[in-house]
Amino acid sequence: MDAHDQTKAEAFERIERELAYMAFIQPTYVLFHYPKPVILDDRVDWSVWRFHDSRDYVWEHGYTEAEFQSRSEQLFAWLAEKGKEFRFTPVLEFDALNRYVYKTEFLEHLLQKYPTIKLCLDTGRLFLQEKIDPFFDARKIIQTYAKYAYSIHLKSMKMTADTVEFVHYPVLPECKPEEGWAPIEDYLTIIRKENPHVKIMFEHRSDQVTDEQLERCYRWVKQLLSEPHESTSSNNSI
Repeated sequence: MDAHDQTKAEAFERIERELAYMAFIQPTYVLFHYPKPVILDDRVDWSVWRFHDSRDYVWEHGYTEAEFQSRSEQLFAWLAEKGKEFRFTPVLEFDALNRYVYKTEFLEHLLQKYPTIKLCLDTGRLFLQEKIDPFFDARKIIQTYAKYAYSIHLKSMKMTADTVEFVHYPVLPECKPEEGWAPIEDYLTIIRKENPHVKIMFEHRSDQVTDEQLERCYRWVKQLLSEPHESTSSNNSI
């Protein structure tokens, strides 16, 4: 979705070559980060967000909502066509989001128009953005978009003041939101209600915990996704 047509054209060409190359393994899905480049809200301090380099992002003031919608439409049409041609499900993983996504219904309409395109929701990214972006509500994003999700990248982290700790940490019931941890129970409660059959990818570093803790992580997630219950991990209502 680069603003420069040549850069964008080169990206599409490169991606198509990769899709043709991997066709022999018949992937069920192919994941892309969206939007790329990330469109950053000028009002927010993004210093803790990890980018590969400056090409990964642009500022909102230099990328209009009309441009975002036009290039998203082009991207969705192209991905839907390539998904059909190479027989895979295109999955878009949300990167940092700005108001073009969470303040409008444009993306929902696009997902309904191109139903073969699905989403990936990353609990770590969503939590981190809510901690640094006062205009962003992770629970609302999950509630809105979980129904379109193909997979959930599940992990936790802890943020206190301006310090991010325990990145890619396994989700555990003892990691409490009031102590700075991601409200995983709230997130999974919403996901279970909106899309109980979504795939869960444990995107954590298992070497950060013991074998017993890891087993408890898996049991807890299974319980949260299979049994109706009242969320107790946070004072915030869903």
